[in-house]
Amino acid sequence: MKKITFANIYTLGNIVTETNQYRHVHYPKMLSRYDSNFIAFKDLPSIEDFEDKEEFLRTFHVSKGQNHVKFCFPESVELPYELNTYLQGKGYDIGFLELYAIQPSHFPSVTMNSGIDIQAVTEDNLEIFLDLQYLSDVQYGEEFAKQKTDLLKRQFSEPNIHQVLAFYKGKPAGSVD
Repeated sequence: MKKITFANIYTLGNIVTETNQYRHVHYPKMLSRYDSNFIAFKDLPSIEDFEDKEEFLRTFHVSKGQNHVKFCFPESVELPYELNTYLQGKGYDIGFLELYAIQPSHFPSVTMNSGIDIQAVTEDNLEIFLDLQYLSDVQYGEEFAKQKTDLLKRQFSEPNIHQVLAFYKGKPAGSVD
């Protein structure tokens, strides 16, 4: 099995700037989407380098009407104490992502459930998919949910993106995009 890393995961956004130290991603069609508007460091920055990029990104985002900043750090590298302390002192939320891979032959066996129906999103069920996504996204604000709906409509016709809808006993129960 090929080793899968975060670099294999699709990131919605345009690379505005890329250097040996970082990559700046920006998506003007959805300014409120944190995962499309950020700086990803390739190597751990010093406190001084981080402060420089922090000020740059804050200024850039304010100029675009955005009120957030997001930074990603290299995978599988622990943040140094000094940088972690700086981030906490500035009130940043700090989270970690974990990536797991499994061979299909290792999937647990499950009993088929006739009440579950998985469907690709089509013209016939697109509105159901959009409504379900909206209900999930509105917790992040109505503007975000509206922008996400527009994004999902654009992605619907993209051949490399597959949207899936799950029903349980005939009612929409979940989706993946």
